[in-house]
Amino acid sequence: MANFLKTGKNILTGNWLGSEINTSKMYYLFFVVVLVVFLIYNRYRAEEILILNRKLQDEVDILHSKYTKIETKLIVLGTERKVAEDSTIINSGLKLPPKPPKQIIIEK
Repeated sequence: MANFLKTGKNILTGNWLGSEINTSKMYYLFFVVVLVVFLIYNRYRAEEILILNRKLQDEVDILHSKYTKIETKLIVLGTERKVAEDSTIINSGLKLPPKPPKQIIIEK
């Protein structure tokens, strides 16, 4: 009981290692320091990963909007009327046929 009171007094006064330095207390102190350093590193790494994840998500959103814009433009430019209005086709003398081409249906 006296040893417990002495340890309690040492903890309260800030001299928790006591007047003598035991190797078991040093091992415990080293273990606690290693755990604290690991905890701090783990927290820092998790925040770093979250920041990177957010940046990549923003980049994906930007690229998706560019893809949608280009796809819409390609669909509009690929229509028959837009192709017929192209200046290189007009200069070469090509015209749209008045009637659509006939479909050939092959029955098996």
